[in-house]
Amino acid sequence: MEGGISNYLQNQIKQAQQIEGQIEQLGTQKYQMDMRIKELSKTIDELEKISEGTPVYRSVGPVLYKVDDRSKLVEDLKEQKELSEIRIKTLEKQQKSLEEKYRELEQAIQKAYGAQTGQ
Repeated sequence: MEGGISNYLQNQIKQAQQIEGQIEQLGTQKYQMDMRIKELSKTIDELEKISEGTPVYRSVGPVLYKVDDRSKLVEDLKEQKELSEIRIKTLEKQQKSLEEKYRELEQAIQKAYGAQTGQ
């Protein structure tokens, strides 16, 4: 083991790097969900401000179609917002769990490295 680190320590470091990547991915997903929630909120607010007779269109891919039941559209958007908020909470729990696991691994790596180098 002279001049190198043990397989155990290498595996621990690799696992920590993988967790770090997962934490980053969760952060990105959380950011995207947060942006989606803000967009949905703004859309809902705007739809609730306009008068009843104003035509409303919804995009589905590259196609726009007229919405006949605006209140149904608002309810659908509120449901999407609620589901997105639930998803963010789930992502936050996953992120917190991974961060905790990462800290534990970090401590184990430091301990193992210290033991290996005799410090």
